[in-house]
Amino acid sequence: MVNENDAFLACATCGTQRATQKRTLEEEDGAAAKRTCIDLRGSDDDDEVACLGSQGGATPAASAASAAPAAYAWRPLYCTSLGAASPGNRGAVSIADVAMGRPKFVVISNYMISGGWLARAWPALRDVERVVVFHGEARTARDLQGLFPRAEIHDLTPKKLEFLHAGTGRPFKNDWGCHHSKFFLVGLEDSLRVAVHTANLIPTDWDHKSQGIWMQEFPPKAPAAAGACDFEDALCRYVDTLQVHAGGAARNWRGFGRAFDDAPAMDLAAALRRFDFSGARGRLVTSAPGYHMGADLHAFGMNRVARVLAEAPARGREGDEIICNFSSFSKPSQKLLDSLGDSFAADRAPRAPLRLVWPTSDEVRQSSEGYAAGGCMPSYAKNVDLAPRAALRRWVSGAGDDYVRARRTAMPHVKTWSRMSADGADVRWSFLTSSNLSGGAHGARQKNDSQLFVMHWEMGILYVGDSKTTASAAAGDVVVPLHFACPPAPYAAGDLPFKWDVDFETPDRFGRHGTH
Repeated sequence: MVNENDAFLACATCGTQRATQKRTLEEEDGAAAKRTCIDLRGSDDDDEVACLGSQGGATPAASAASAAPAAYAWRPLYCTSLGAASPGNRGAVSIADVAMGRPKFVVISNYMISGGWLARAWPALRDVERVVVFHGEARTARDLQGLFPRAEIHDLTPKKLEFLHAGTGRPFKNDWGCHHSKFFLVGLEDSLRVAVHTANLIPTDWDHKSQGIWMQEFPPKAPAAAGACDFEDALCRYVDTLQVHAGGAARNWRGFGRAFDDAPAMDLAAALRRFDFSGARGRLVTSAPGYHMGADLHAFGMNRVARVLAEAPARGREGDEIICNFSSFSKPSQKLLDSLGDSFAADRAPRAPLRLVWPTSDEVRQSSEGYAAGGCMPSYAKNVDLAPRAALRRWVSGAGDDYVRARRTAMPHVKTWSRMSADGADVRWSFLTSSNLSGGAHGARQKNDSQLFVMHWEMGILYVGDSKTTASAAAGDVVVPLHFACPPAPYAAGDLPFKWDVDFETPDRFGRHGTH
């Protein structure tokens, strides 16, 4: 049975996930065109580079969402190019859902942020009294300050920062790191909304890509509340790693919601501790740059995943597979694959093989963007060619329900790591995250596993619990809405994995032969 601690629930009144209200967002320049949104309650590490395609905003998902299941472990983001009536947008969430209400303060973290797109998608953000932005790509963020003059904006590109080794105290450079986490913290009068997702704040990510989001609201702590919970500690530990470099100043929070009625000046991490995260429907997993050891050895990255799984009852069975879906193909070294395999087997379940879901060149060619979709899928041939072909799985197959079939043309920017039964019906656990197939994101174990070296900032939610795919779910099940058929089909003879630095013989519908 589903209860409110399991996953996202449907509206008790209409049963449609509260996705039927529409809100019109006028264009910044006052043009007649309008968009409507749904409402809802390197080294070997080639991370994202994305083209800034046609502008777009959210559109209503009411018709598709009306048949959505009652509960989700996490949810798909609304994909504009699929259309409102598409089954591929069933249960989808838009940025209007994140923005719903009258925010007192907003914290935004992302890699790439187009200020123009954000201003059109969330025009009321300009009127929010306190907006704090952490980003990792200065080129796309160059217009943020002009469009959001009240915002406090921090560029956390790691190569611009200095880091200290936790063991020696000596500075080290992090030239290949990336501020890659994607989340919103929306402070309301009586709650804090946390939204962890996978999309850059740029048009093509919301218009054409398959993405995921986890969202939940948390109340203020009661006056006599006990100490912190695991979610709170993980979130505030992560924020502390940001505040070492930027945004760590104490602020006066009085007037920013009921949680701060008696609040003195405090930094952001301390402000977040005013909320009660004990009812979180998932475990927060973050990565932060540094050499992590001692008490912090299992605080981040793959070691954090291993710790969470080790604390949970063993759910795996013989024959299970770990289905890995990502959008940046770094060097798949055997050491990295083995380390991830070890972490994913930390729940004492039988070790399961890793399967790598990566679109073929034909699948990218036939997508809504054609080969241009590869601009958000970094994948040098030197890395892709090292992947064991037996581990590669297609994005598209003949199987799957109408939700999955509708997602075929929306290339993946979502990242999911899920343990599944051999028949693809049962999901033992699922990790929705910003982390790609990368040691920089998940971490590299060093010195006989006594330290973990991480280059990126990342964030995700690990849902540990019995759940189903969209094709296998029945009434009362928690659904993990993976965007591909489960189990995903192995590469067939003649299938070529997509590589973003290769030109292919067959052109796409736009006449292009490759991404560049």
